[in-house]
Amino acid sequence: MENIKPLILVVEDQKINRDILNHILKNEYNIIEAENGAEALDIFSKTENISAILLDINMPVMDGYTFLSEMNSKSKASVPVIAVTASKDSESEQKVLELGAWDYISKPYIPQVLLARLKNVIIRTKFYLIDKMKHIYEHDLLTDLYQRTVFFSESQKLINNNDEKFALIRLDVDDFHLLNSFWGEHEGDRFLCFIADEIRKLAESVYPAVYGRINADIFGICMPFNDTALESIRIMSENIRNYKSDYLIKPSSGIYIIDDKSIKIETMYEYATLAAKDCKSKFNENICYYKPEMQKNVILEQSIINEMQSALNERQFEVFLQPKYNLETETPYGAEALVRWRHPQKGLISPGVFIPVFERNGFIGKIDYYMWESVCKLLRQWLDEGKNPAPVSVNVSRVNMYNPNLVELFTELIRKYNLPPNLLNLELTESAYMQEPDLMKKTVNALQNAGFTVMMDDFGSGYSSLNTLKDIHVDVLKIDMKFLSKDSSGERGKCILTSMIRMAGWLGVPVIMEGAETLEQINFLKSIGCEYVQGYYFAKPMPVNEYVSLVSNKPKYVAKSNSENHDVVFESIWSDNPSFNLIFNSFKSPAAIYEQKNDSFRAIKMNSSFNDMFGFGKIPLDSEKKFKSLLSPEDFEKVIDSFRNTAKTRNESSCNYVVSYGGSNFKVNLNLQYWGKNQKSSIIFAVFNLKSASNDD
Repeated sequence: MENIKPLILVVEDQKINRDILNHILKNEYNIIEAENGAEALDIFSKTENISAILLDINMPVMDGYTFLSEMNSKSKASVPVIAVTASKDSESEQKVLELGAWDYISKPYIPQVLLARLKNVIIRTKFYLIDKMKHIYEHDLLTDLYQRTVFFSESQKLINNNDEKFALIRLDVDDFHLLNSFWGEHEGDRFLCFIADEIRKLAESVYPAVYGRINADIFGICMPFNDTALESIRIMSENIRNYKSDYLIKPSSGIYIIDDKSIKIETMYEYATLAAKDCKSKFNENICYYKPEMQKNVILEQSIINEMQSALNERQFEVFLQPKYNLETETPYGAEALVRWRHPQKGLISPGVFIPVFERNGFIGKIDYYMWESVCKLLRQWLDEGKNPAPVSVNVSRVNMYNPNLVELFTELIRKYNLPPNLLNLELTESAYMQEPDLMKKTVNALQNAGFTVMMDDFGSGYSSLNTLKDIHVDVLKIDMKFLSKDSSGERGKCILTSMIRMAGWLGVPVIMEGAETLEQINFLKSIGCEYVQGYYFAKPMPVNEYVSLVSNKPKYVAKSNSENHDVVFESIWSDNPSFNLIFNSFKSPAAIYEQKNDSFRAIKMNSSFNDMFGFGKIPLDSEKKFKSLLSPEDFEKVIDSFRNTAKTRNESSCNYVVSYGGSNFKVNLNLQYWGKNQKSSIIFAVFNLKSASNDD
């Protein structure tokens, strides 16, 4: 087979010089000619497989310098160029080399020298192309960092060939796909290149280091690890966070400190990944270290996934019931159904172990339905035995909240087991309401229309609890005791709980307080009018037979809506009713609306005069505690008797007392009028008339 000669582009304006070059090269090369740089560029852009270019520097139309500049912008810039000139000054030589020429030769031509230099640059080109192809294979096209496999292999070499302590770091940006959507792909790529540059800066400060782009926004770094390195990582993280100040950018760096070099580098990376995942669950943390228990958790999670379907088929999941208690009578009424896994070898597995796994992989949807049907079977059994069971609530996970057939699933279960729907209460977490409020509102309405009682679980845990409650009319609120410390001493928590329970009362929504564990908590909840509790103080979750024994022969109290006992249009009190507010604020004397129960009362709405006289840090008279601290014991008893008498007779009462204000004593004539009742609390309207104690009556 005939050898194909390399193709040489000769760029020379003088024909005699082109002829000389043609004569020298024709035996070993094929020649293509151009008279100036412009013609050469056109040939260069249209011709494949040019092996080298002999370029005259001084030419009309376009000289060699301009040609080199234009050529550098072309994709074929790897073609070697030998610059040719009649001048022998070093300045010209330096300039053409800076513009990208591979070699430089002077006229007149010495054939042996020309052929040798041409051969050398062509050979060098082959090595250059090989190196370039190798670089492309080994490096990420966008960031020019090592790609995954090369990063792993180079990291392994680095660790094995050095005695220093090394760490493997896995870096990514939380929710990068959202940022990419906001910015667009081009800006997202710029951000990735910015991260790559920050990693290069980090590597320069902790030499020797290996770094690469693993995938998408995931980067890997293998580097010596010490206090200086850790500070460099923090600086890098902070620079990434500040890439765009108007966006929340959170880099997560998982660090595995290498103490066993025999471990495969891929395994080390997995450990760093586990640490990075832990970092993502901590809002203010950008750096987390691998701990051995993380791997144990992964193994445990995988074992749960491997066994979950067979456990469901074999009915290893059991219903436990945690009673709900009427706080006034301290007797149980109803319960919440909670799942427990009784493993044949491992025994009882805590739901805190398997529920999060099921929520992540979607299996929670199957567990939900299993529990719903199990509870329906229990209720049917109790009815068949002649019992009068109280309602049992079941949890509805977020997965099932988005199921378009949810209402049909419940109504079919009720039909299948011939149950009244009010016996099966449904608990939906507040977070589910917040994700898709319109869908949740539609679903809740459909379930209520089908006769089910819908409870909002974990109320107050979200960021828009009040808006959720305003838009979605649930039947019962469940609030967690996490708002209050176990010793019941947190004043802020007590205020929050008090406000939430009072607000629910005005809306006519019963409240069940979850997590009550101490006598102090119980006493506090009683004092603020909480009606129902669920927690370890009264009962832990228990097997069904224990629950049946507990509730046998006990009186039952039904949770009734507060709205059933309203004797007054409370909407006027709470709404921004212009007429009501105009009348209320027209009183020149201080006036307030109090909620009164037993000997306790608290102002729930005050007019402008009240705030001017008593409010905002002056002499607050918004509760019986404030009255007691400011009045003499005799006068305080007068006030208490007046509130008590007004609530009892549902009529008017009045009393006189003395209060100090601004260094002076004032006589106060307090007039009280009964306005209505909200289940256990009376609503009393109060007007204060003040006179200086020095004046005659």
